[in-house]
Parts: sequence; structure tokens; C-alpha cells
Amino acid sequence: MSSNNNLKFSIKPFRQTGLSSFAHGSNMDQSTAMSAFSSLSTAIDEIHFRNASLLSFEELYRNAYNLVLHKHGGLLYDGVAERLGHHLEKSAEDLVHMAVGLDAASAGGAAASRGGSVLNGGGGGGNIDDINASIVFLASLSSTWKEHRVTMVMVRDIFMYMDRTYVQQNRKMTVYELGLFLFRRVVWERELTATEEGDDGRQGKMVSGGQEKGRQNKQQQIMDADPPRTLGNVASTLLLRVIRQDRLDRLDDAPQRIALLRSCIHMLLELSMPNVVCNTASEYPRGGNSSAIPVYERDFEEAFLGETQDFYRNESAGRLSHATGLGGGDASDNITMDSFSSKLPAKYSAMEYVHLAKSRIEQEKARASSLDLPPPTRAQLLRIVETELIERHAKTLVDMEGSGFAFLLKEVTSNNATGGVAAAGEGNTVPIDRERIADLGIMYELFSRVPSSVNHLRDALSERIRIDGRSLVRDQETNASPPAAFVKGVLAMRERFGAVVTESLKGEKKSQKRMKEAFEDFLNADARAANCLAVYVDELLRVGLRGADERKVAAELDRVIVIFRYLADKDVFEAYYKNHLAKRLLGNKSGSEEAERAMVSLLKAECGYQFTSKLEGMFNDMRISKETAEKYRSHKKSLVAAAADPRDVENGGKSVDVEVSVLTTGYWPSQNVEPCILPPPVKAAMDRFQKYYLNTYTGRKLSWQTSTGSAEIRATFPPTKGSTKPRRHDLTVTTYQMCILVLFNNRDTLTLKQIREETQIPEDELRRHLVSLCTPKHRILKKGSKGKGISGDDDTFTYNADYTSKMTRVKVPMVSMRDATLGPNAEGGAGEGASSNAAAAISGASSANNASVLVDGSPSVPASVEEDRRHLLEAAIVRIMKARKTLNHNDLVAEATKQLSGRFVPPPQFVKKRVESLIEREYLERDENDRKLYRYMA
Repeated sequence: MSSNNNLKFSIKPFRQTGLSSFAHGSNMDQSTAMSAFSSLSTAIDEIHFRNASLLSFEELYRNAYNLVLHKHGGLLYDGVAERLGHHLEKSAEDLVHMAVGLDAASAGGAAASRGGSVLNGGGGGGNIDDINASIVFLASLSSTWKEHRVTMVMVRDIFMYMDRTYVQQNRKMTVYELGLFLFRRVVWERELTATEEGDDGRQGKMVSGGQEKGRQNKQQQIMDADPPRTLGNVASTLLLRVIRQDRLDRLDDAPQRIALLRSCIHMLLELSMPNVVCNTASEYPRGGNSSAIPVYERDFEEAFLGETQDFYRNESAGRLSHATGLGGGDASDNITMDSFSSKLPAKYSAMEYVHLAKSRIEQEKARASSLDLPPPTRAQLLRIVETELIERHAKTLVDMEGSGFAFLLKEVTSNNATGGVAAAGEGNTVPIDRERIADLGIMYELFSRVPSSVNHLRDALSERIRIDGRSLVRDQETNASPPAAFVKGVLAMRERFGAVVTESLKGEKKSQKRMKEAFEDFLNADARAANCLAVYVDELLRVGLRGADERKVAAELDRVIVIFRYLADKDVFEAYYKNHLAKRLLGNKSGSEEAERAMVSLLKAECGYQFTSKLEGMFNDMRISKETAEKYRSHKKSLVAAAADPRDVENGGKSVDVEVSVLTTGYWPSQNVEPCILPPPVKAAMDRFQKYYLNTYTGRKLSWQTSTGSAEIRATFPPTKGSTKPRRHDLTVTTYQMCILVLFNNRDTLTLKQIREETQIPEDELRRHLVSLCTPKHRILKKGSKGKGISGDDDTFTYNADYTSKMTRVKVPMVSMRDATLGPNAEGGAGEGASSNAAAAISGASSANNASVLVDGSPSVPASVEEDRRHLLEAAIVRIMKARKTLNHNDLVAEATKQLSGRFVPPPQFVKKRVESLIEREYLERDENDRKLYRYMA
């Protein structure tokens, strides 16, 4: 083993100090410990005075280490607290002098302001000098905090070993946390006592001796009544004052000022650290229960949020007259200026206010970000701003006259459509005010920040739709507009309100639902809407889509289907649509077969196969009829050598060509009108077709429908004066008109009674067809009585040999049934109506039910539809009960309504009557114990 002198490297021992003798286990007495702490205390003073560069942190750490190691941690901990508190006391004294001086300088202005002075809790705006003084005070407070924080970082490093051992073992605050706690207690919560506030040297005021005692007693009473003011209260008030100036855009050098406020808020947040708050009560029980409340929340957040609420409540009420009263707030929430502002007209329009509110919200977001407020405070701040600016005045902004949401909505949707159906290419695009739509969207974006406020927008939307819809219905009730104009108005409404919901309200589901419910409300008030929609589709498919391309057809039909979805009485629409479709198909009046089939396809997609099965059967019948007509023409050519029918003599020996549409009973609207007496040549032609058809298709029966059909006849009139050539016109007339005109081949004059007896045409139809032949434009017959109507059975009709027309081919239009039934002296002209359809025969047994006449524009449900509803509802009830066996009344009503909602919505009373009927016929029975429970009887 070599000696130490021969080692090349050796470990150097600790440098000898005054405490080196205690480093190896020897005990340290109290005096030595105090001596060691004295050096540490001096070091803390030097750090506080920014002379840390003169210190040896290694030696200071070792001294602190030895004190803790030798069980003098308590001495060390308390001594550190005492020195830190001593320096903080001096800083607090300086800040108190500034606070009192600040109050003295602003006493005059603050006394006149609404908020009062700083020390008395005033938060008024203040003048420029007050704001500058506030900034100086806050800057001093922030500087004191920053210096203390730097001091604590250095002190913490020296006493790191104490934090790891003594502090943890005794469950005390760390040195850094102790520094935060002391700053809170000594500086932030430093009370401004009566002596400090009343010292004439600090306030600059002379107080006479005779008044001193009374003044002190008064101050003592105030202190007993209210908690004493602290530096923290003053600082919080000044913070709020500066923030208010920033909101009013009166803050000079705003970025620098905001940075100062951010520093102060960071200080409050750090003083609110959990350990600093939670341990205070046990460590230094000063201030009672308030110690458990974080400084930030207690002294700043609550006051900041309250000030924000007051600020925006005042501002919003000042912008809108009577805003608070109409905004849904309680009477107790009314602010001081409400009574004044409610007497004045609104300073801002609704849209100006909306833009202001949006700007204010964005400003608060930016301010919260600049101040680096914690997320919980930002959320509460935004909620308060939105409540005061939006929720409180939502109803006012909607109803504001001349600029509110309801007014803008009325402007967007004010141009209701009138007139009939425009032909393709005439420009059916509904004009929409995009600028107003954008304004509504801006208002919705603002309201959507407070979801409950959007209900006011939805209510206004729903009410506007109902008002406009009822206006259209009233026009129909008073016959102020034709059915097509009603549907066109509804379509225009749907386009405009659809644009509002889609673009302004961002297509939100609740708004779509409210719009749907509003349209359904006025469209389903009676059966008129279903009736009018069928008339509109008829006009559209006859003339509106003629010449349109495929995309145009699809767009127009899609618009119709949108309205169709709103209808509850879809079976009423089906009845009228089928009636009009029959006329179009039999009269060959469809503008486009592709459009017809496209419409049926859309209806099938909406309501299922059962809804359109009869409509598709009608198309199929027309296809088969065309094939049959071709075969019959071929058959007639093979009968060239057949014997002539003597009945053709009345037609000059020529046979009549007849085109027959063979229709299936059940698919087509049944007329059930007795056939009239046809001219013999026509009867002969029909008999020939019937013989061919029944020989070709055995087991079938043809029932002729002479009430529907048309004919082309050659009319010969005497030559005009100076000519020898007779005048000839080809007249297109109905089957009934043909039968009437043929009677005049043998006689020039006939009475109404004679015509009725020889034709057997029903009375109303006979009058209608005779009047149509006597109109001024197409006066083929001359009526004996004066006026537009027919006087009676003795009224005469005479062949008009002087009839003239510029056209060789003349189509004689039909007058309406109302004009035909007017008395002989009634005023008003006979309007032109639609001509009847081609001659038709119905295959199969005739229906036993007499269908009611479908009148366009009628608000009532046709009798035939009512009958169908009874059968459909009873069938649905039987199906349900057969599957369930037993079911209570309410469940049965709900299930039946669900199954039939695709065609109509049965009222509960209607369901009850059908159930009673089924019970009478022993399909169902009631339970003996529960009368509301039904049982199915097999």
C-alpha cells in the first residue's frame, strides 16, 4: 500500500468554514445555529437588494443544509419567512402610500362619477389623469411582484434541501410557495386602515382637532359594517377601470397597457395556486374563511364578470329602445337607463345592432386572449356577453319594426305569384332577394351562439309561412284567383322559404321541421290544396312542359312533389289527378308522354306501388287500345266485299270511322252515365267494332261511355252572296254535340224538349252542350230566347245558315256548367272550357258505386274518396287485429294511422266509427272487463 504522498490523484476535502466541525456528526448548539442563520439572513437581504453577485451560493446552500441536518429546520423556516415578510412589508407600505395618493388625486372627479373613488370601490370610467395614475400604480404593483418572484427563485435554490426534507416531513409549504403566500398576505391583502386613509400627511388634507374624534368614530362604524379595503381591492378596481377604458376605445398605447394587465392577472393566478390557498388556514390563520378562496376568483374574476355584465347590459339597452322590457328579462333586472331609453326611438336598426354585437363578441374574444385569461373565465365571459347582447334582446331583434328578422323575412317572401302555369322556357325562376337572405344569415349566426334564442327565429319563420299561406287560401275561398295560381304561389313560397332555411339558417334540422309543419298547417286545412295541386299538374302536363328538355321537366316535377309531400289528403289528390289524367289520355292532350310517366314514377317513389297501380293501368290500357285500333283497321280492310249496312244511308252511304279506347273498369274514373241515343251510322260503326272485339276477346263485356268522346263532322252551309260554292267547315265537337247537330239534317228548328227526347242526353249536359253551340264566336245554332241561358222546354234552336268562320277546321269549345245553368236573362259571358275526350268503351262489369262529380277548387272530400277511405280503414283495422289478436283502442288508432298515413290521416273519431261498424258485423268484439280492449273474432 502506497502512502498518500505518492498518489497522483486525491479527493480534495471540503473547504473549511466556521461550521465545518459540525459536518461530521457533532451537535450544533442554538447560538451556533443562530450565527449560521445570520449569514443566510444577510444573504436574503442582499438578494432582495439585487446584490446576489457578491454571494457564494455553494456556501449558503451548505449552511442551510447543515441547519436542517442538525435539526434546526424550524429555526431556518421561520427565519426565512420573517425576512421575506420584512421586505414585503416595506414594499406594501410604498404601495399603500401610492393608493392613498391616487384616491386623493381623483377625489374630486370620482365624487361626481357614478362609481365613486378608488378606495371606496368605484369602477367608473375616470378621466385621462385618473387612468394614467391607475397605470402607474398597477405598474408599481407588477414591478414589486416581478422583483419578489425573482428573489424567490434565488432563495428557493439556496433552501432546496430544506424543501426536500424538512418541508415534506412537516407538511409545510415549500419556500417558493411560502413566498407566494407571504406576498398574498403582506402585500395583496394589506388593509388600508382608517389611520392610513385619514392621515392628513398622506392625503394632503387638514383635519381640525375638534372634528378628529367624530371622524374617527364614523370611520370605525364604517369599518364595523363593511370589510376593510385592501391593496388587492384597489388593484382589482383599477384593473377593471383600465379594462373598461379599453372597451370604450379610450385607452392610449393599448398594447402596452394590456401587457401590464396580463402581468397582473398572471400574478393573481399564481397567487391562487392550490397549495398556496389550501394550506393558508393551518399555516397563518388570518382573514377567516376567505383564505380558502383563490385570490384570482375572489378579488378579480367575480368583479370582472359583474362589470362585464353591467357594461354590456347598459350598452345594449342604450342601442335598442325598450330592449330589456321586450327581451324577456325580469323587472328586477332593468337597469337605470332603461326608463330613459324606452322613451326614445331605437338608436340602431336590428342589422346595425347585430353587426355591433358580432364586433363586440370578437373584441371580447381578442381581449380575453390578450389578457391570457384562463379557459373557465373565458367561457363565463363569453356566456355573459352573449346573454346580454343576444339572449336578452332576441325577441326585440326579431320583432323590431322596419328592420327585425320578421320584417326582413316578409320582404324576402312578399312577392306572391299570380296567374296560370307558364309554358316551358318562359322563365319560372322565383326571384329571391339574396341581399336580404344574407342579412338573415348574419342574424342567425349571431343567434346561434345562444341556441335558445334561435327559437325566436323559428317562430317568426313559422308564423310568416302561415300568414302567407292563409292569404293564398283566402284568395281561393273568394275565387279571387284560379287553382293554378294558388299552387304557383305555394311553390314560390316554398322556393323562398327554402332558400331562407337552407342559406340563412344553414339548413338546420329544427328549422326544416318548423317550415314543414307550417306548410302542412295551412295546406291541410281542407281538401282544397290537394284539388288545386292536381289542377296545376294537369295544366303543367298539358301546356307547361310542352317543348321542355328532360332537365326542365325533372326540375318542375320535383317542385310539385315537394308540395305533394306536405299533403295529408294524398288520396284526394289521387282522385283528381286520375280524373285529369283520364281526360288527357283520352283527349290526346298530354304535352309529353315522358313527362306523364316521370310524374307517375315520382308518385310511386313517394307513396309506393299501390298508390300508382291504377295510374299505370291507365297507361297500359292506352297502349293496348292503340294496338287494338291497328288490328281493327286491318280487319276492316279484309271486309271490303261485305254487305253495306242500311244505317249508313243517313251518312250518305258512307260508313263512319270510329276510334275506340278500351278501358279497364277500376283503373279509370267511372262515370256511370246512361248512353245517349246515337245517330244510326255511328251506332252501326260501334256495333261492328263490338262484334269484332267480343269475337277476338271472349268472356268480356263492353259498356259504352257516350258522355266522353269527340267527333269530327263536316258541316255544309249555303254559299255566300255572289258565290255558287257551298261553304264547308270541319267541326270538332263532343259526342253529345254530334248527336244534337245531326238532328238538324232533317229539320231547321227544334225545341229543347224535342232534342232531349230524341237524344236522351242528361238535362245539365244537354243545356251545357246547346249553349256551347250558341256562343257568339261559334254560333252554329240560334237560340230563340234572349240572354245566355235557356228559358225552358219550349226554347227553340235553329240551324244558322249564316255561320261564318275564317278557319276551315273549327274546334267548338265547351262552356262551364255554371254558365250553362244561368237563367235566360242572366248577365255575363259564357267562358270557354275544356273539350271532352275520345269515344270510349269500358271493359268489364260496370261499377256498382255512383262516383260523385269532382269539382275543381272544392274544399270538401269527394264522396267517392270518403267511401274508399272507409274500406281502406276497415281493411287496415282487420289486418292489424288479425295479427295482434287483442289490442287497446289507443294502440289500434296509432297503428291504423301509421299504416294509412301514406294516403290520408284518419281522425280518431273516424277510426272509432269504423271500429263500431266492425263490431256490429262481428269482425271484432270488446273485452268484457275492459271496454277499451278489442279482440279479433276469427
